[in-house]
Amino acid sequence: MGIFGRGKGQGRSEARRRQAGAIQDFWQWWQESGSRDWANLVGEGTIPDAAVEDLSGRVHAIDPGLSWETAAGSESMHVLVVSPEGDPELRAVARRWRDAAPEADLVWSYADSRPPVADPQDHALVIDERRFEGGQVVVGVQRRGSRVDVVLHHPLFPEVPEQVRTQVMFLMLDVTLGEQQTETWIGELTASEVPPLDGFGLTGLRAVVRDLAAEFTTDTGEPAWALMEGSGPLGPVLAAAEVPLAAAMNPALSEHVLVEAAYGHRNEAGLPLDPSLTELRELEEELRRAAGPDGRVVAHESSAGVRRLHLYVDPATDAVPRIEQAVRGWGGTARVRTDDDPGWAEVAHLRG
Repeated sequence: MGIFGRGKGQGRSEARRRQAGAIQDFWQWWQESGSRDWANLVGEGTIPDAAVEDLSGRVHAIDPGLSWETAAGSESMHVLVVSPEGDPELRAVARRWRDAAPEADLVWSYADSRPPVADPQDHALVIDERRFEGGQVVVGVQRRGSRVDVVLHHPLFPEVPEQVRTQVMFLMLDVTLGEQQTETWIGELTASEVPPLDGFGLTGLRAVVRDLAAEFTTDTGEPAWALMEGSGPLGPVLAAAEVPLAAAMNPALSEHVLVEAAYGHRNEAGLPLDPSLTELRELEEELRRAAGPDGRVVAHESSAGVRRLHLYVDPATDAVPRIEQAVRGWGGTARVRTDDDPGWAEVAHLRG
């Protein structure tokens, strides 16, 4: 038996349709003239205000919260980046913009988050007429679960206001790790006026994050899963979740699908026993197949005779009806609920 419920999605659907039209208009203009014109402008090194305003208007027609920039590309001469600026509400539309882009060529490639630079210690930021050299940055790190907390110092920090220190800190992390890796692996950030003890440079931070990511990546390139135990309102909880459990890794998957399946065979603590345990594993595989390339199972929790399976899907697809159809095959009581959740807040309690 299944019970199905949907969150408020009409407004989101209308916004996606409007954004899709603006994305189509953007790429039509880009292929007709924008690509050629901007290659010339970037090559000349001087970009008129009118050209900046024109491109900004086309990006903001998709969503006013998006930002853009051009940079040197790694596989092309230039890369055009349209970024959500860390706003989880905008990750999906930035990804849809990128997915609609033409194929990269020798001149242009496209990204929906800021890529790292080749050598962050050779990079410099100029803010309020002050030059912040990446080679002068000192960082300290502390591992906390699957993330690292970072203290970042620059010798000019005592001379500038907190707002500038914060801006420099985030930009230095982006040029070191890239926007996506920063959002995925970095925990608490602190801009410090004094250098941290046992600190090191930005290339060292890049190595720390690279090793951390490798630790939580399987041989097939998929995220590892971590087991967790705890207690909830109804008793003991046994959970498992992907690591990293980060929306930035899957920006198009912005709709949360919660499947609650009651199981009959359980121990005194309310946790599943066979044959229910095997049946729950089979249900999870059915949900994976139903979601296909349009979603993924990211976590599950068991407590008091109920397993809660968390999936995230692309709301622009028919993944939810496919999942609902798969749940109808469950032998016991089951419920499916969907909600818009671009920041993956519904699984925040399961992040390591």
